[in-house]
Amino acid sequence: MSESLNKLSGNPAASACVRPSRGPHSDYFPNVVLRTHENIKARFYDDLLRGKSVLINLFSIQEDATFGITDNLAKVQELLGDELGANVFMYSITTDPRRDTVRALADFADNLDVRRGWLFLTGDESDVGLVRSRLFASRGGHDHQTGPVEDCSLALIRYGNEAAGVWGSVPGRSRPEAIAERISWIRNRDVATGPPKRRGPTPLQVQQFFR
Repeated sequence: MSESLNKLSGNPAASACVRPSRGPHSDYFPNVVLRTHENIKARFYDDLLRGKSVLINLFSIQEDATFGITDNLAKVQELLGDELGANVFMYSITTDPRRDTVRALADFADNLDVRRGWLFLTGDESDVGLVRSRLFASRGGHDHQTGPVEDCSLALIRYGNEAAGVWGSVPGRSRPEAIAERISWIRNRDVATGPPKRRGPTPLQVQQFFR
């Protein structure tokens, strides 16, 4: 991981030549190389997920007006305040890498006044597809005999605490306050040793986000 990405993500790794130790869910999440809107290479698990609390959405610039999630996330970043880029990270991954180049993503992010801690990401189509399948695709809900469920990934936001292995989903057009609150629910969980849990958080006392 480059020194520039260390600064962006708050990772204290001292050298770009030293790869971080593998985390508890390194066998589940792909460690493919993606590229940020600032033209920095980042490994999906080692650099972007390991030990972090995150919000992740899939989008494409062409379809953004249809789903309207990135405008919503721009409001979420304001609610996160100083937590963004320190304890919480936001990743928007394009599903259209051919058109959504690094330059196009940089211009798009600039128009949203994206702050440190929110990255727009692209990569090889196969690598993006692998990330998409791990984060959003499942088979048949509770009925394992059925086929793949409808892909609603462009309408959802995944949130998770990777260290604790707790993950959930929230509709991308939910109120920004409700999305930010999901992160407050999963913060400060114990480090997990088993496989990541694909479920929402258990009810906790409502916090005023991070204030």
